Order: sequence, then C-alpha cells, then structure tokens
Amino acid sequence: MLFAILQLKHYFIRKFSFKFFLADIALALIFGYIGLFFDELFVLFFIGAILIFNWCVKKYRANIQNSIALIMAANIELVLFSLGTYSARILFFIAYNQWRLTLLETYQEYFIPISLVINLLYLLIIVLVFERFRYQTIKLWLQIEKYHLGKRVLVLSLGIFISFMVIMIISDLQSVTATIQASLIIIFSILLIFAYYQLTVFVHAIAIQNEAQEKLTYNKQLNEYLTSVQQQYTELRKFKHDFQNIMLAIKPIVDQSDSQELKDYYRDITKEKNEMSLVSRGNISQAQAIDNDLIRGLIIQKFFIAKSRQIDFHLELSQKHYQFESEVLIIVRILGILIDNAFEYAEELADKEVTCAITQTENTTEITIDNPLNENISLKDIFQSGYSTKRNHSGFGLANVRKLINESENLYLETKIVHSHFMMTLIIVGG
Repeated sequence: MLFAILQLKHYFIRKFSFKFFLADIALALIFGYIGLFFDELFVLFFIGAILIFNWCVKKYRANIQNSIALIMAANIELVLFSLGTYSARILFFIAYNQWRLTLLETYQEYFIPISLVINLLYLLIIVLVFERFRYQTIKLWLQIEKYHLGKRVLVLSLGIFISFMVIMIISDLQSVTATIQASLIIIFSILLIFAYYQLTVFVHAIAIQNEAQEKLTYNKQLNEYLTSVQQQYTELRKFKHDFQNIMLAIKPIVDQSDSQELKDYYRDITKEKNEMSLVSRGNISQAQAIDNDLIRGLIIQKFFIAKSRQIDFHLELSQKHYQFESEVLIIVRILGILIDNAFEYAEELADKEVTCAITQTENTTEITIDNPLNENISLKDIFQSGYSTKRNHSGFGLANVRKLINESENLYLETKIVHSHFMMTLIIVGG
C-alpha cells in the first residue's frame, strides 16, 4: 500500500526516476515493518514523516504541490486498498460458499496476493480515469497555483485523510464488525468523491470570479488609455491650428530678415508643420466620423504608431457617422490585433502601406484591414496557436482573435488574399 501511495503521488506530479523508485521501495519496507507493531497508525507516521521532510528541504511552491499530491494519493489508495480487501473477501466467501472470517485465515497465503491484485486493478482504473481527464486536471492545478489556493486544497485533503484514519483506528479499537466497517468505507468513498468534486467547483468559481475582475480592470485601463489618446489628439489639433496662424504672422518678418540662419530655421519648422498637418488633413481626420470614443481613439493611436514606424496608414470612410453600440471592447481588442498584424507584415515590404476601410449599413458593419504580401501564407494555419511566419513572434494574436470571435454570436471574420493583398474583414451583425 505504501509503495502504491508513492507511485500514485509521482504520477500526479509527473516525476518518475530510478532513484525515486529505489527510495520508494526503501521507505515502503521501513514503514511496512513499523506497521507490524502499530496497525493503521503506521500510515499516519508514514505520511507525517514525508510531509515534514518536504517542508524542511523543498521550496514553498514545490512543497505545496508535493504535499497535495501525497495526501490525495494516500486518500485514494487507502480507499482502494480497503475496497480491494473487502472485494477479495467476498470472492472467497462466494467461491467456498462460506461466510466466515476463519476461512480467510485458512487460505491466507492466497487471500493476500488476490487482495493485492484487486487493489492494483482498482488503481489502474483510477489512473485511466485521471488520464481521461488529464487536461482538466492540469487546468485545475494551474488555477490553484494562479489564485494561490494551494493552502486551502492542502487543508481540505489533510482533513479528509485524518478523518479516514480516525474512522479506521476507532473501528479496530472498538472491534467493529466487517459489515459495518465496509459500510463506513463505502460511505467515506462517496464523501471523498463529493468533496473533491466540490473542490473542483470551488476552484472554478474562484477562477471565474478572478477572471471577471481582471477583465473589468483591463477594460477600465483600456478605456482610460484610449480616452487619453483621444484627448491628446484633440489638443494636438488645437495646437496645430494656433501654430499655423503664428507661422503665417511671422513669415513677413522672416522674409525681410538678413539672417540666413533664421530663414533656415523657419523653413525647418514649417516642414515639421506640414508633416504634423497630416493629422488633421486627409485620411486620419476622417476618424471624427466614428462616434465611439474607444474605436476612434484606437485608430488614432495606431495612426501615430504607423507614422513612427514609417508605415502609410490609410483610413477609408464613406459615411459621415459610424455608430458602434454592442461588444465595443471585444471589437477594440480584435481590431487592435488585426492592425498590429498588418503593420508587422507591412514593415517587411518596400511598399509599407496598410488600409482600414469601414462600411456600415443599418444592421451590419464591416471593418477591413488590408496589407500587401510578398509571400504565400496558409489561411488554414494562421489561426493556429503559436503559428507565425515572422521571426521572434509568438503567433498568438490571430489565435486570440479566433477565440474572441467564437465567444460572440454577433462577430464574424472573413479572410482572403486578393492580388497579393491580405484582407481580413471583421463583420459585426446587429447593433
């Protein structure tokens, strides 16, 4: 039983080695010998000794993980060992048609191996069940780590273990009949399954609550940031207007001056002024037609980013007003990823040009991001997590877009390549 507990623990944490195997055999033999004198108490000594060792020599994170795995393995193996023993008893009673415990003493040399084989079969079934739900188990443990629930899980598992040991010890001291003891084990098994199920529900509830809080904080920060970008853009337009008037006012003075240095300086300033005028003249000025502050702020922000990366970012709007009322934050996240993706492609080309075109009818809005391509890409693979045609890129952007699209009933994405241009169209239905 002790050896099975240790192997099950290694399975939970996925740490197997020949060194661990030999150490497990030695520990099982030592504490198994102690068990000859202390009955069920030796299991308490065994688990307690390993827990103390873990707390003394291992780091906190590894210690919590190892301790939870050990106690869970002990809980499961204690139940399986008891069930295996009683299953073997029933088989012997049926085989010899005698329902007496003295029969087990008579055939003890056969009873013990058969009970161990049955225990092993139960253990294999449990491992297969865990393997079937391996992904959910890993996800559950990651949530426990992320939200620092390790202590709670450890206390719950330890409480279940101690409760079971107390039941077994009292049963032996009070000479409880085998039938009552078997009933107690079955009841405890049901409670064990229910307890770990409730633990799973609890962890998922905490995860959902924390994820909702994180999303709320993220959306608030995004809203504040894009509002700040919009305000900066408005201030820049005001300054540009005043600056233009000042430059016109001092131009006659500069023309009449004999200082060539002053004229050169004025020429440099007016050159920067012409570059700055791109903000309000031409494409980007059309962003005022977008009534939503977040989407308008995002496009203005991307315009300045494109300018800093020497990319021509064109905005094509054919209407005076564009309204966005539903799922705005999701649209902002998707649109940001699509534009960033287009910028990354455009940076590698001589023709660094990206176009954002928006069309809107009464019930449908289409936002198309268009950038040139100089290579063939697989439209099937680009949405796979980790896929990227660019160096030093994680390849998670479009995978996140697909995830966001799948979570919404009103958003769709159309992807196509036309005349060496990569076009991704976000379609918003309703609202």
